Amino acid sequence: MLALTAQTPLAQLGVQFPPLGSLGAYTKSALADIRDNLHATYVRVGWYPGLAKRDKVPWQREDVSMHRLCRAGLKVMAMTPTLREDKQGEEHLYANIEEFFRRYEEREPGCIVYAEFANEADLPFNGFANVEQYADFYETLAPIAARYGIKVVTTGTSGSDLPWTYSLASLLAGASPRPPLDGFGFHPYGVPPSEMAGAIKAMRRVTAFFPGARRDDIYVTELGEKRADDLYTAIVNLARETPALTIFEYARQPGDDPGYALDDDPALYNAVIRAWKRVTNR
Repeated sequence: MLALTAQTPLAQLGVQFPPLGSLGAYTKSALADIRDNLHATYVRVGWYPGLAKRDKVPWQREDVSMHRLCRAGLKVMAMTPTLREDKQGEEHLYANIEEFFRRYEEREPGCIVYAEFANEADLPFNGFANVEQYADFYETLAPIAARYGIKVVTTGTSGSDLPWTYSLASLLAGASPRPPLDGFGFHPYGVPPSEMAGAIKAMRRVTAFFPGARRDDIYVTELGEKRADDLYTAIVNLARETPALTIFEYARQPGDDPGYALDDDPALYNAVIRAWKRVTNR
């Protein structure tokens, strides 16, 4: 049965978009399509920490990308890079992330509404040796974004990684000072669409002890399905179980699985429209 309950708030809908600096993707037509046809309110984007240093004018391509997004009326979920993506080391990475949030809060105030710290950090090849190393990363950087009123979210785990999520919640709850935290990230890969609401509830149970935890503190920062019916069912089941629901992905990037891109598959694209129409009674 599809989960729809009128008394709970509807998620904000977002889509994964190419990294900042990929200017060929940031067209007026693409951004208008996301806003007006898919009815998404934000895009999830990352950036390359070395790109600003290679430009003749530092941050030039990121500035253009962010301005186009914000001018189009879209909000941003900023996904931070990791050590794997910065060959200049930890100190450079942390300085780059701090500069990013400071720069765009000044240039595009209020446009960044979510910050997700790293992508699927529970997978070792994504830059972190263990959950303790990731907790240190989050504790260091989350206060920087939170200072600007941006909601801060932990990395989206790859699937229902409950032991890793419990360990992270324990480490962050015991930190002194305790870092700001608005939610735990979740990528429900491997979860049947009909069981996604239950998977969210399981994530809530293993994080519920975190001080200040709320009912809606599990953010689905990446949802990818290759079958249109599965994507439709997943969206309907998750729409009132998470404060933010990000569809993976609008346009396929090099190295990504081609089966998820909305602009390559009309059936997937229409599944998003149909599902969102149902949950909003549009």
